[in-house]
Amino acid sequence: MQTLMDRNAGFTLVELMITIAIAAILVTVAVPGFQGFVLNNRMTGNANDMIATLGYVRSEAVKRAADVTLCASDDGATCSGTWTDGWVVLDNAGNVLRAQEALGGTTTLAGAGTIVFNANGRMTTPAAATTLALCPGKAGIQGRQIAIEPSGRGRVVSAACP
Repeated sequence: MQTLMDRNAGFTLVELMITIAIAAILVTVAVPGFQGFVLNNRMTGNANDMIATLGYVRSEAVKRAADVTLCASDDGATCSGTWTDGWVVLDNAGNVLRAQEALGGTTTLAGAGTIVFNANGRMTTPAAATTLALCPGKAGIQGRQIAIEPSGRGRVVSAACP
């Protein structure tokens, strides 16, 4: 009677080559889909960061009973640059309450230059509803629009990017 120790327990060259071929096919199919998955999750995360920032700005305006400003900033201290460079939250004296670094990768964010909330939590600048367009910088991935209503409420909707 033959036991397990008596048999060779290794792989043959043919078995190894078949395994490598199957792994190569799986990687070829999975990598493009995974890149799209990562970009889509990055878009969702960036949109959620902006919604959280809007909520913070609004609550700080109510808490301080004064205007609080959200604007694009390339230096993390003043209203300058584009939204893609980052943004800052400033109190009515111009002190930085919070700063956000630049968006990573090829993601872009564009829209209104300055957003101001008053002591009632309402958006005063711009005077009407506004949107910020968040685009991944890669074709085939859905962008996001962050719609900000005059009441100060922000919401995210999927949108096509140019």
